[in-house]
Amino acid sequence: MKWQKADENTNEKPLLVVVGLGVSGQAACRWGLRQGYRVLGMDRSQEPPLRSVAMSLEAEGIRVRLGAHRLEDFLDAELVVVSPGVPVDTEVFRAVQGRGIAVVGELEWAWRSLKVPTIAVTGTNGKTTTTELVGTLLQAAGFRVFVGGNIGTPLAGWLADHWEDVGGGASAADLLDWCVLEVSSFQLDTAPTFAPDVGIVLNVTQDHLDRYESFDAYAASKFSLFKRRTCRVQTAVINKDDPVCRRWVSQIPASALFFSRSEPGAEAFTDGRILSVMDQRGVHHRFRLDRWALKGWHNLENLMAATLAALRCGVDPQKVQEVIDTFGPSPHRMEWLGTIDGVGFINDSKGTNVGAVIKALESCSQPVVLLLGGRSKKTEFRQLAPLCPKKVRAVVGFGETGPQAAEELSGHVATVVVGDLEAAFHEAVQRARPGDVVLLSPACASFDQYPNYAARGDHFRALFEQHKKKASQRSGRPEQGADAWIATGRP
Repeated sequence: MKWQKADENTNEKPLLVVVGLGVSGQAACRWGLRQGYRVLGMDRSQEPPLRSVAMSLEAEGIRVRLGAHRLEDFLDAELVVVSPGVPVDTEVFRAVQGRGIAVVGELEWAWRSLKVPTIAVTGTNGKTTTTELVGTLLQAAGFRVFVGGNIGTPLAGWLADHWEDVGGGASAADLLDWCVLEVSSFQLDTAPTFAPDVGIVLNVTQDHLDRYESFDAYAASKFSLFKRRTCRVQTAVINKDDPVCRRWVSQIPASALFFSRSEPGAEAFTDGRILSVMDQRGVHHRFRLDRWALKGWHNLENLMAATLAALRCGVDPQKVQEVIDTFGPSPHRMEWLGTIDGVGFINDSKGTNVGAVIKALESCSQPVVLLLGGRSKKTEFRQLAPLCPKKVRAVVGFGETGPQAAEELSGHVATVVVGDLEAAFHEAVQRARPGDVVLLSPACASFDQYPNYAARGDHFRALFEQHKKKASQRSGRPEQGADAWIATGRP
């Protein structure tokens, strides 16, 4: 079924049903309202935060229903838009689609209205850093850029915020030169025609196996970025060092560009000191990395991918060097908090899968007291076992999966299980020695105890500040809070 924008002149406006009232769903509700739909927003949760959201949406003229999904609420809909966290392989959604009602994701619906050249970044780890890098590079070159999607502002949110411009006769293309989107596998699963001009796949490792029937199904979701029926000429930017990426790239129709730390012949290559990248004319440019602030080889991979995409989009190499020299790390992503009594503290709350923890550990040269735990994604902590004797002094398991983490790693490193993050922090402080690092890189979702990874990271940072204050009172002198840390990010 092909859906149309609501017609203000009809007797009854078409009904839009939005399922899931997180940030993405709220944006979809408001975008639908701006276009003239009757909007019904739905969410299974009835917790106080959602009740507050419901009141806000209702004040704008959006009907809201909280609690279990009922088929009768969908039957008059012209279109159903789902948020990324909503599984659509359920009896209700199968029944809705069986009645010819389209069910799509917020990304798909909003992107169809955009008609602006698009760069999409996906992969298991590094998406946010790479998306922000690409956006910064394009902005430095003077392009008008929207950066968002799975981070920051959803695309429907941008459209709703600019409705007076777009709805007043201008198009999004009059306001933007590029759209840069972080896209998750969940978003791609409900985006049947989404086809960016440039697609970046950073890596594919175990994640979200609580949602996918197999790892291959998860990988297929990532690479569906390039399998849409489209007249667009797509460019794929692919990690040649990732074995899953190498296996899948042969199955996509897009033209592939590779970045690598092991093959100097790739379109983008780095040895950790110099970055070499080929532009759209086939000219190689060399960039110095002595002022690059993000630690770890994984961030050099992110930089290679972003720079390769930016040069293909016409960014001046001089602007690329300026961004390399000034770009800083984002909160909750290997965020260095400081040193207390000789022990460093790193907040990597965004490390929500085992692959991210591996990269975090590889970035540290000091012994690590590692905090693992949260809500399971059905991944295996034992993948960390080879690194434990080399990198980890102790593992502190907390939350729902703390016992599992301790059990799977107990034969490789000292382990202990506690109830929550606060107890884990204090246990880590007791076990750490001067010269060690306490690293929160939990390998799990936060939803057992926190609304999101940022809230978990904020709590870790608050615990650090409390510990710093007590240490300062004991010693009578201020403690370090923003000093540099030793890492193996470069040879």
